[in-house]
Amino acid sequence: MLTVLKPVFAMGGLGMLGALVHKAGAGELKTTLVEALPLLPWVVLIELGRQTCDATATRLSYGARAGQVPLAVLMRAQLIGTAVSSMAPAGRTAAEATKATLLTPYTGGAAAAAAAATSQSASLGAGGLISFPCALAAYVMTGWSAFTIAMLVHGFVLLLASLGVRAGLRAKRMGAWMRRRCGKWGTHAEAFQASVCAGGLCPWRPMMAFLGSRVLQVMQYAVLAHAVGIDASVVQALFTQGLYLVALAMGSLVPGQVGVTDGMFSLAAGAMGTTAAKAMSIALLAHTVQAVFVLVGALTPLVWRAKAKVAAAAPVVPPVLPAPV
Repeated sequence: MLTVLKPVFAMGGLGMLGALVHKAGAGELKTTLVEALPLLPWVVLIELGRQTCDATATRLSYGARAGQVPLAVLMRAQLIGTAVSSMAPAGRTAAEATKATLLTPYTGGAAAAAAAATSQSASLGAGGLISFPCALAAYVMTGWSAFTIAMLVHGFVLLLASLGVRAGLRAKRMGAWMRRRCGKWGTHAEAFQASVCAGGLCPWRPMMAFLGSRVLQVMQYAVLAHAVGIDASVVQALFTQGLYLVALAMGSLVPGQVGVTDGMFSLAAGAMGTTAAKAMSIALLAHTVQAVFVLVGALTPLVWRAKAKVAAAAPVVPPVLPAPV
């Protein structure tokens, strides 16, 4: 269903973007974007750092099996996953599933699926944690505004979702249900839950890696704000990051959040002390960097071939399951 609706959401996003550009003034937008271009390579460089943090988080999600994944294979999967994340509905989930598929030959399907679930939970947790300083920045700039409340709610919802995903997959009843439903694949279901139950309820190590990625993203928005002539203080950068996260949640079904992010920034132009054209320019420049990595990720399978490998069979370790919930 989402695949069918994706073109509809994409067209809707592009239509919204066109309306916003017309309202903000194409001339001012063009001037602002041209003046900002010289600083764009720095944003791309920071994005490479973000990709490294995200790949590290994925690797940490594999726990004891992390050593079975070659670094080159991991980076290839990260680049491809980034393209999927930007263009597919519910992008982060689709990206983690894509990376798990690409890494399955090296770790086995159960371990890869468990790592994808752990990585998804860690990503949600990191997004929740960074939302709170963003909400504080919004409060400093706007008081108890809709922006402040939205960022606070976003933070709490993501943290609860992060813990909920982990708790649900670790629950004894869930394990029994998977074994019943999977039939002949019951052994794989048992191995999946054994992998998920490794470590604590909160996957701190991959979460901290994802949090590092979000901190680098705050730096990206500081550079972009400076590039378009807006105050590049820490408070402003955190506020801008918060706007992006809320727009990401609202426009998760729109490829690349095109139109949604731009609209959010345009609405916040007054709070940022600038014009709608300059505020939108930040989002448009971010889309440009995103498009570069989408192109790289899309070309990666064509120019970077992975050698076929079959994961060695590993004994299933019976999971130490928590009490029924």
